[in-house]
Amino acid sequence: MRYIEMFRNEPDVLTVPEAAKLLRIGKNQAYELVKNGRLGAIKLGKKIIVPKLSLIDFCRNEKNYLVLMPK
Repeated sequence: MRYIEMFRNEPDVLTVPEAAKLLRIGKNQAYELVKNGRLGAIKLGKKIIVPKLSLIDFCRNEKNYLVLMPK
């Protein structure tokens, strides 16, 4: 529920650069996530859009978390 609230005021679909800004990552890194299938997106002709639900799923997916272990 927390992630739904986080993106509540955002549009239902975003461009990749808009999604990158919300995730606080670079545009190139966001395109790489889309290319690798880790961030869900839809290609419409030459345009790629990211549904808001894909951002929520990305944040919820524990596989996207890096766990740093103390030395």
